[in-house]
Amino acid sequence: MAGIHLHPHDILDEGTGPILNRINEMVNVDHLFVEVNTIFERNPYPIGVLPHNDKHEFVQGTGTLHVKLDNYPQHLFQHLDSTIEQGFDPLWDIKKATDDSRYRVIPWANILNGDFGGNVANNQVIDFRGDPVEHWLCPNAPDVIELWKETFNAIKARYGYSTFLIDRIRYPDWSGKHVSPRGLFTCFCPHCQKAMKQQNLDVEAIRARLSELAHGMQQGEYDATVDALSAEPLLASWLQFRQDSVSSFVQRLLSDMDEGIELWLDLWPPAYSWILGQDYSALTKSSKALKHFPYHKLGGGADVQGLIDYFAHDEAAKEKAFKAFMRLFNLPYTITYRQFKADGFPIEFVKQQNDIVRERSQPGTFIYSGIQMWNLSASALQEAIHAAESSDCDDLLYYCYGWAEQSLFDAVGHHYHNDDAKIERGVIHV
Repeated sequence: MAGIHLHPHDILDEGTGPILNRINEMVNVDHLFVEVNTIFERNPYPIGVLPHNDKHEFVQGTGTLHVKLDNYPQHLFQHLDSTIEQGFDPLWDIKKATDDSRYRVIPWANILNGDFGGNVANNQVIDFRGDPVEHWLCPNAPDVIELWKETFNAIKARYGYSTFLIDRIRYPDWSGKHVSPRGLFTCFCPHCQKAMKQQNLDVEAIRARLSELAHGMQQGEYDATVDALSAEPLLASWLQFRQDSVSSFVQRLLSDMDEGIELWLDLWPPAYSWILGQDYSALTKSSKALKHFPYHKLGGGADVQGLIDYFAHDEAAKEKAFKAFMRLFNLPYTITYRQFKADGFPIEFVKQQNDIVRERSQPGTFIYSGIQMWNLSASALQEAIHAAESSDCDDLLYYCYGWAEQSLFDAVGHHYHNDDAKIERGVIHV
């Protein structure tokens, strides 16, 4: 039951026929994870063109909702994309094309990051300096659960889908429209501060310590920040609070859903997940399936180069910052920053991260290994597939359809034809 991600512009620009014909060539893919609301990401990211899209060389995500809803949330909501207002409906198009086929459609939703309206001020993420982090909602905010409960119920009522892949269930990382590491030092909204005080966490001491670390990073004191985030009890308690907040959010979100709705998880690989508030052991108590993305060529999906280049401005400083980065995230590779920029992480990263996910997840969790399907050669893609298949995951989820050269679709199909893969022609359920 391998899968592939689709974006709304893929469906609108190319049409469902060409898309399904191309995916058919992959042989083993039968799950389509269709994005219902975009993030502020360039497609493809960070550079390049869409290789089989005749209408756009690239598409900039706008954080908007790409589904029609009969019951639209009012108090806090996500702005509708202009294409929906013009009468287009990509999820309905893919539904019509795949009903009664071997494909199963899983709507893919970005939960805490997007272009939101309504009472955003009472639900947004606040950084350690007291400034809002644009376009991010807080997992401890009061209205986010209701927003997504109404949205998922409305999607189920209109389109009939009851299983969703939920993404952006975390605190901000350092990437987005612009590289901004301050997103890591969040959240200090009134709701988080109240919850921290109830757990006897010293909010002002945490903010003061984070301020010291931010200043030190600007001065090139990378190792001191690693030491603090790795060992200081005050920050360990704060990091645990963040993980507990995200786990509780997902648990509450699922418990508030109507009966029959199921949520799968899109998580960061374990190397980084802990610093963003994601705890595999706790989260997989609420969900039986997940995907993470050990894209070794791109540093596990993290914008490593963006972070290093933000703080360091000459080659020596960049190498020093990269060493500190590798130590903070427990990446046991003796490579230089120059080597990383050329080749990414070693292929071993794929198996290592998949095996850690298995170890930390609840027994029986279905684990998708995310496979980078752009900006690499066909042979490198096949190498990543082999690495994932030799690890402790259940199947592969490719990212993503619209960014992939034709040679990569051919490579996947060739790989599974050579392995004499047996594909059940019918919908497969977890």
